[in-house]
Amino acid sequence: MQFKADFHIHSCLSPCASLEMSPASIARRAREVGLNAIALSDHNCTFNLPAFDRVCRDGGMACLYGMEVSTQEEVHVLCLFDRLEPAMELGALVYDSLPDIPNQPERFGDQPIVNEHDEILGFAEKFLISASGYNIGALVEEVHTLKGLVIPAHIDRSVYGMISTLGFLPDEEFDAVELTPAGDPQLAGRYPIIRNSDSHRLDQIGTSCSTFDMNRLSVDHIRHFLRSNR
Repeated sequence: MQFKADFHIHSCLSPCASLEMSPASIARRAREVGLNAIALSDHNCTFNLPAFDRVCRDGGMACLYGMEVSTQEEVHVLCLFDRLEPAMELGALVYDSLPDIPNQPERFGDQPIVNEHDEILGFAEKFLISASGYNIGALVEEVHTLKGLVIPAHIDRSVYGMISTLGFLPDEEFDAVELTPAGDPQLAGRYPIIRNSDSHRLDQIGTSCSTFDMNRLSVDHIRHFLRSNR
């Protein structure tokens, strides 16, 4: 089966994303643009994943459960799971590790937690753009212990990209690296490459994506596909 996938999509929970980005709206838009696999990857938080899980199950959309973690080095890393429970476990660990800096909605935007019907259940209190307490090595170890994928995000970007921040790609067991649409594949070194939209608005969903030929959408199948097609 061929999966046309966008694994880097932010919901309204991320303060930098549009408030129109509810899990239900994301899944609906993904179907409209021809995607059949998506992941929700909010900044340092997984509070909207339960609603995302329900709308994807109800709508027949294959999905992964993700988060974009900001490490101690201020590098963004995608962490993706094929089950909700380990994603929520990592989400709790990362959120707890954030500094106790409250969000300022008037400056940075709201951080609403919503259900599958777009109803607001509450708000994430900590500022989600802060760096977490995890360094890169510790994050890789934690995600792999929980059977997830570790993919440094937009490594070629000048802000929060691994190369611009560190000056190099560390020799860690990353499952792949993410490049922006115009990113030079040479920058990936020995790692497989994926491309995603990093959507913060509905009209960005699917503007960059990756295609996987697999029997089903799972961490093991994705890892095998990436290693076989790097």
